[in-house]
Amino acid sequence: MKISVLGAGCIGGSIALKLKEKHHVTAFDRDEETMKALEENGIETVSKESDLYDTDLLVLALPMSVEERFLKETDFSGKILDVASVKTPFMEIARERELNFTGGHPMAGNERKGKSGWDREMFGGKIFFLCSLDGKEDGMIENIVKDLGARPLWIDYRIHDEIVAAVSHVQYLISLSARYVGKPFEEYAGPGYLSNTRLSKQNMEMALDMIRYNKENILKYLENARNFLNVFYHLIEKEDFENLKKAIKEVIS
Repeated sequence: MKISVLGAGCIGGSIALKLKEKHHVTAFDRDEETMKALEENGIETVSKESDLYDTDLLVLALPMSVEERFLKETDFSGKILDVASVKTPFMEIARERELNFTGGHPMAGNERKGKSGWDREMFGGKIFFLCSLDGKEDGMIENIVKDLGARPLWIDYRIHDEIVAAVSHVQYLISLSARYVGKPFEEYAGPGYLSNTRLSKQNMEMALDMIRYNKENILKYLENARNFLNVFYHLIEKEDFENLKKAIKEVIS
């Protein structure tokens, strides 16, 4: 199949590298160094965005603010799959504009930015959420996801945004909090601290986008986290270790 990838950051570049094993992949990125790296990895590039449009599938791997603008302005009428970690605003734009759009989101990635984060095996065994505008599953797109080595999972886009707020977006803020607490003593830190703070090192602009576009869900689960920590604070303050033990067991059981 002919597959075009628009945006070759950590996720887009990794998708292009993996799909190249089975498909004819063409890519475009506005960064010249990224374009050079794509070519060095045997991926065909084009001189402008619209040259990607002769394709069976256009994969959008853009920053969310750029994707929003693209969806509002594009005249591309073919199949589109995006990979943004928030779905609702983009699904609603696509519905309004009657685009042939499937919302996608691989539960995969790393904290590195751009081509330094490329990893063709990034998606192996990972869930790849898919969201349909009409409630129908697209077999072609599902097969492309399987070619990435991922596990396609169709889901309502609103539920998707709630899930990722809890297990991903708020986790970034919690990781940032852990880094804030430990930063004065990082030179003494062991693997536990490094594990807890890994997410805080991800692309800040991407993190700000996910907060901006998934604000309500993030606030909901951030409030849950704040209340949970308050319970711990007060139990420790009172030296109520029996109830502290119960509270910990409720979480880990």
